[in-house]
Amino acid sequence: MVNRPAKRTKLVKVYVFEEEKNAIEEKATATGQTASEYLRSCGLRRVLAAKPPADVITIRATAGTLKSELMMLSHLAKETNNQQIINQVEIAIALVDKTIAAAFNIEIAGSKQDAGNPVHNQEIEK
Repeated sequence: MVNRPAKRTKLVKVYVFEEEKNAIEEKATATGQTASEYLRSCGLRRVLAAKPPADVITIRATAGTLKSELMMLSHLAKETNNQQIINQVEIAIALVDKTIAAAFNIEIAGSKQDAGNPVHNQEIEK
């Protein structure tokens, strides 16, 4: 006697346009599956990224705007050839880059915690 898997009994309704229905059925047929198998496969096997919290989105946007302003300031500092301002602006840009990277959970090359942070690692001359 052959063991049959348990029969699925729950229905999930999804409202779609006619074109979407046709596209789903075509994709299912192209992969040799029924529409149900295809949608189940897509829905259960796909890994989705969680939407970041609103405050992280705000940090990203603000940091991006700040970096843009600092880049303009850097350009002006280079026109005046003021090396002290250029250095400070470059430090600020690096800090903004770290903030953006942290908000995106990515690592900047050559950076470990505060190792690449020139502001926190500067020695004070006496």
